[in-house]
Amino acid sequence: MTAACDFHKYESTHVLLMKAPSKPSARKKASGKRHENKEKTKRAILAAALALFAKKGFYRTTTKEISKKAGIAEGTLFNYFETKEDLALYFFALEQAETIAGYEADHHLQRASLPEKLFAIIHRFLDRLAPYEEFIGAVYWRALTPASKLSPWSLQSQERNLHYLQFIRRVLAQAEADGEIPRVGDFGAYAFGMFHAAIITFWLQDSSPGKEKTLALLDRCLKLGTHLVRNGGWEW
Repeated sequence: MTAACDFHKYESTHVLLMKAPSKPSARKKASGKRHENKEKTKRAILAAALALFAKKGFYRTTTKEISKKAGIAEGTLFNYFETKEDLALYFFALEQAETIAGYEADHHLQRASLPEKLFAIIHRFLDRLAPYEEFIGAVYWRALTPASKLSPWSLQSQERNLHYLQFIRRVLAQAEADGEIPRVGDFGAYAFGMFHAAIITFWLQDSSPGKEKTLALLDRCLKLGTHLVRNGGWEW
């Protein structure tokens, strides 16, 4: 009888131990809090920088002015961003992340045709860039310098672009699975990435009301491109 009781006691304790949810360690909690605080500081620095860029321009704004507006020491600023180019890279990474999140949360858009999906993705991205057009223009000119971190060939830019291209590849893969387009593989994502960059360049030069010319060009190109891919396709 005693042995049976001991067995059931052991069994119950064993089951309770197995079912008990693991609690995050103090170290993990502290690490998560540090990451949260770091991200909060980085966003505050970026907000201060964007305000100054809009007022003084990208090139005329100094890191000392940014740190002062953000309420931190200049040395602290360099712990987060070594240069203004790093700030620009962080800005684009955030905007891309928001664009991707917006698409993934829009279930109606995910059921739309491929041209509609791609139009919405670029249109939303341009809408988010609109308040910072002068800053974007300066950054694009800066990106033409081969040694710049903003150059398309820099590792920093390629890392950011890869995340975006993987997202576009998923969108195209869904269109392939639905029979909307033939298999285009990774080349399709790279082609769209180059097209997106070209549209931003055109957008920067577009002086039409509401950037109507850019939107019209975007619409025509996507419809024509999808038509050509659907009827021609790529054979590998």
